[in-house]
Amino acid sequence: MSKLNNVKAVNQMIRGEHRTQTRKSKGYEKKSIERQIGDSWVDDNGQKWIQKSGYKVKIGKLTGIRKIIDNAICPKCSKSATNWDKKFITSEGRCHDCVVKEETLMHCEGYVKNEPIYENWEREKIKNNVNSFLKDAAKDVEMLKQQFTKAEYVNSNGTVDKWILPESVDSIEQGLDKQFDKFKDILLKKLEKGDNDVNLGR
Repeated sequence: MSKLNNVKAVNQMIRGEHRTQTRKSKGYEKKSIERQIGDSWVDDNGQKWIQKSGYKVKIGKLTGIRKIIDNAICPKCSKSATNWDKKFITSEGRCHDCVVKEETLMHCEGYVKNEPIYENWEREKIKNNVNSFLKDAAKDVEMLKQQFTKAEYVNSNGTVDKWILPESVDSIEQGLDKQFDKFKDILLKKLEKGDNDVNLGR
C-alpha cells in the first residue's frame, strides 16, 4: 500500500499537483516603493538609507561624525560647507554664515545696550590668538636651539659632518631666548595698549 502511495505521490509531483506544490504559504508580499533622489528612510531593521541616482546608500552612525571631521558640514547649523566655509570651520568651529550672524548679533546687542560687546569679544579673541601663537613659537625656539647647537650632522650616505660652532652652546641658547623674550614683550605690550593690529605672521 505504501508503494502505491509513493507512486501516486510521484505522479502528482510530475503533474505539479502534489500537496507540497499547491499549498499556499501564508504571509505578505512587500510592496515596491518608488523613491526619489534625496529621499531617506529607515528599514525594518532600523537601518537608515538615502536614495541616490540609480542606487541607495547606507547611512552609518559615524557618517555625520566623519562629515564634521572632514568639515563637509557646519557643526553648528549643519549646512553643507563650501570651500570658503571649510576655512572658517577649521579656524572658528563654524561656517562663514554662522560667524557673520554671531558677530552681527553682538553688534546689535552692543548698540541697544550701549556697551562694547563686540569690541570686548574681539579683544578676547585676539588675546587668545596671541597666547596660542606664543605657545607655538616657544616650541619653535626650542627646536631652533637643538638645530643651531648641533655640532654633528649625519648625511644621507652615512658620513658625518662636524661643525665648529661660532659660539658656545649656552651663548647661542641665551641669544635665542633673549630675542624671543624681546619679541614676546613687544607683542604683549601692543595688546595691552589696545592695538588690534597685531601681526602674528600666520
